[in-house]
Amino acid sequence: MTNKKTPEAEIIEADQYPAMLSPEAAESFLVELSLRDTSKRANNAVETKKVQISHAVRGYIEALEKAFQADDIQTMFDQAHEIRGLAANAGLDAVGRLADGLYKYVDMSRRLEMPPDADVIVLHINAIARASSTADEAKAYGERVATELNILVEHKLRAVNRLKTKSA
Repeated sequence: MTNKKTPEAEIIEADQYPAMLSPEAAESFLVELSLRDTSKRANNAVETKKVQISHAVRGYIEALEKAFQADDIQTMFDQAHEIRGLAANAGLDAVGRLADGLYKYVDMSRRLEMPPDADVIVLHINAIARASSTADEAKAYGERVATELNILVEHKLRAVNRLKTKSA
């Protein structure tokens, strides 16, 4: 059995990604996407899969909760990324916004080389789980909860920045 070393990840800025289509093919693609019929078919396809997408999002939430219990920051980060990408397609906009807040918090914690605050993570995970299970409540309170959690995260990160600046 050979041990293969996992390749290091490379961060590529958004404007540095290589073009996937030639300029002509990209223009043709954009024209096709702008057609009402194409848009309508795409929306119908997503709508027919909304229940399946919703189940997938809930699966990611379960994995997020398990990762927290195992203190597995990388998996929490990965699951938050998946949730924030799929939630809106499942009609779970508040879930996506909450997962985005968690993702950004963990990401910034890593960049600042500080351990993320477990209480902040628990608040996010609980809000995500609650919003995914009660769509009516999520619509009524999701934006407000996401905004308040984002304020909390900004406050925590500013405090860490101030502390690091003083000690430098």
